[in-house]
Amino acid sequence: MRKESGALGGWQEELVTVSQQGRVGFKARAEEQAQWSTRLRVRMIWVMAILMLGIVFARVTYLHIFEANQQLLLSETNHIEQVRITARRGSILDRRGVVIAESVLSENVKEASPSAWKRKYPLGVMGASVLGYLSEVNPQEIGCREGLCYNQGMLIGRAGVESAYEQLLRGNDGGLIQEVDATGQVVRERGRNESEEGKPVKLTIDARLQEISYRVMDSARVKDQKVRGAVVAMNMQGEVMALVTYPSYDPSDITHYLRDSSENYFLNRATNGLYPPGSVFKMVTAYAGLVGGKITKETEIEDTGEIKVGEYRYGTWNFDQAGKKEGNLSLVKALSRSNDIYFYRVGEMAGVEALVKMAKKFGLGRATGIEIGSEAEGLVPDPLWKERRTGESWFLGNTYHLSIGQGDLLVTPIQVARMSVATVTGRECMAHITLDSEARCSDLEIPTEYIEVIKEGMKAACSSGGTAYPFFNFEPYVLCKTGTAQHAGQKKEDDLPHAWITVAYPGENPEMILTVLVESGGEGSAVAGPIAKQILEEWKGLGN
Repeated sequence: MRKESGALGGWQEELVTVSQQGRVGFKARAEEQAQWSTRLRVRMIWVMAILMLGIVFARVTYLHIFEANQQLLLSETNHIEQVRITARRGSILDRRGVVIAESVLSENVKEASPSAWKRKYPLGVMGASVLGYLSEVNPQEIGCREGLCYNQGMLIGRAGVESAYEQLLRGNDGGLIQEVDATGQVVRERGRNESEEGKPVKLTIDARLQEISYRVMDSARVKDQKVRGAVVAMNMQGEVMALVTYPSYDPSDITHYLRDSSENYFLNRATNGLYPPGSVFKMVTAYAGLVGGKITKETEIEDTGEIKVGEYRYGTWNFDQAGKKEGNLSLVKALSRSNDIYFYRVGEMAGVEALVKMAKKFGLGRATGIEIGSEAEGLVPDPLWKERRTGESWFLGNTYHLSIGQGDLLVTPIQVARMSVATVTGRECMAHITLDSEARCSDLEIPTEYIEVIKEGMKAACSSGGTAYPFFNFEPYVLCKTGTAQHAGQKKEDDLPHAWITVAYPGENPEMILTVLVESGGEGSAVAGPIAKQILEEWKGLGN
């Protein structure tokens, strides 16, 4: 038993020995593998480091050898900046020197910024029809022309005085050279060329009359709706003292108006709106009859209520509405009552050629010359025009229509104002809106006695028994003529004609013409008349 026990113990000892030897060998191999892995990682790090250093060295070598000059230039220009200093835009003043447009420096904006100057319009929406507005240049406008240079983001005048006098108002830009650091901060200024402020422009407009005219139009209503129309005030030398189109826009912020397509806010109805003048044209017809020797002050024509030519009839407003006739009328009475039969007959006696010639003599059918951009020329139709347009001959009915300011005759409110100046002075003047423009008037060579009889008829129109009843008790008395003009837009029975009135104030020695148009407003006496009266009431209340 002891022998067996000894044998078993030997086997166990041998097993232990082998096990110990295995552990020692495994440990040795593990240590050897770890050392190899460490050496591999070190070698890879070295390879990567050498590779990166090689790339850096290659780039530095390339920049120093092949791009040395270019990098030197970039280094210098990165530190030197040339900056344009936008000139302050010139101010716009009214005839009394009141500022109605000016540029002020925007808060927290550098002087070199294209939008550094903010344009202010004290009259707001009331002055837009005269002043226009500013907006950013479009791609086609970038560059230099006529001595003015524009970069992206800069502003340019649009419409009105802002556009017409861009050359004067714009000014000359300056510039500066400044050094900046790597963060873009200015280190120092190296040179400067100061900008030159734009020149001021002084207008013939009276800001007070402009404001009154717009405000009165804004308060007017037809069928509980705001009106659309225009007001023009012009003195006897052709100076425009007020020019209003309604509705209009705020020139300091036009975004809303561009988005709103319900109204044509940017149409200047005073200079570009075309309308038949209706009875305000009868003064021209009267002159055609007088100058042509077809009538005198005493000539009487019977009001028959209507005239029939074949299947066509031509009636008077009084006969058509109330079945009334006014008997025999002289020129003064015919003007005061705006009697259509009288002027149908005068037009027939004078003839279409005389009517057309007199209309053009009084400035209709061509631009007035006002400096605020393009304006509509209007239309004075004649037989040749009709034949070319329609292929038809001119009929007596066309002459009748022309005689009372209807048919194809089209005018602008500013043309009617200029025509009215000529009516009471015998001179045709070019309309102008800047005070440094010389008055350009020409004598129409109309006998004084003819002018006086027309003025007498205009006075009667604004007196008791005339058509312009809002002015019956107005002091001082005025000269006026109302108009109610049918137009192509009247497609329904409830559509209304255009309402006109043109007034010479004061009547004794006129200083100003005030012309009012209300689109689709109804009768001139009932709609345009009260507007003109309120404007003149407030104007004379200022001591004018």
